Amino acid sequence: MSIFSSFIKDIESFAAKVEGAFKKLFGEAPSWIVIAQGVLTYLGPIVVTILTIGGGPVLGEAANTIIANIKADLATAFAVASTANAATNLPTLLAGIQAQLPELLAALRVSNPTSLSTIEKYVTIIDTELTALLNAAPASKVAVASSVPAVA
Repeated sequence: MSIFSSFIKDIESFAAKVEGAFKKLFGEAPSWIVIAQGVLTYLGPIVVTILTIGGGPVLGEAANTIIANIKADLATAFAVASTANAATNLPTLLAGIQAQLPELLAALRVSNPTSLSTIEKYVTIIDTELTALLNAAPASKVAVASSVPAVA
């Protein structure tokens, strides 16, 4: 088993683990903002991992630009998550990040099939976590569907 496989397994259910830990510690589930802060903390390193696996410049100029945008948007989302108006602003930021994921996959210029498959899995994890956060947001009236095609 590669280190990436175990890393993926560790973060796939991070939001559920945070909620479970809060229930044990405090007797109640955390707000979705607290869960969002925890999840956003782990999404940044996943994006950096995509860049590393893809070989940086080898990913292509468009993919690198999208990754830079996603990294900046994640930093903004994390900062907004600790503000008083997070409940209204954070869902929009998360949806904006999610909207960039299909563009990232389309822009990839990775020729190694194993690396490409790993990158697709990481993008799917990011998409899944964002979808879960958006669906848990109090302002969400309609369930959000994943924006990234399923990876086999």
